[in-house]
Amino acid sequence: MSTSRRKFLKASMVAALFAAVPLRNVSGSSSNYWYANPLQDPPDPLSTFSKAAFESQLNSIFQLYAASGVIEVSLKQIDNMPAPTGGECFTLQFRGGSQALKQETYQLVHPSLGTFSLLLVPTGPDVNGAQGYVATINRLTYVQDLNNPPPKKKKK
Repeated sequence: MSTSRRKFLKASMVAALFAAVPLRNVSGSSSNYWYANPLQDPPDPLSTFSKAAFESQLNSIFQLYAASGVIEVSLKQIDNMPAPTGGECFTLQFRGGSQALKQETYQLVHPSLGTFSLLLVPTGPDVNGAQGYVATINRLTYVQDLNNPPPKKKKK
């Protein structure tokens, strides 16, 4: 049975169309996707955590998921940093595990805060050999971005 070029192209277009549309969108349940409205449904719960959310979890245990396995780390310290008007900036210092991990984004799980990702930078071991990691949270406000439009190009 021979297939004409026209039938082949038509079948390819239909297949490409179905490959491009996820089945969840077809069934009408696309409201769970973060890109439906990123201001209402953030992709990462970390975007809703303030410094106060972490302060209430000081000295609690977080599970850090690394390639070598799950490592329990404790949130030991929270420090303020200079922040822009309306924004907030602070560091989270974690301690735990005996094997040093490289600087990378890791998934953390906490019983109260849930699952989120953080870029952790190693700070070295303490006197007991427990490794240290620091994460910096620097949050700007949308209002500040809206009030400061990008500079206009100069005309030549």
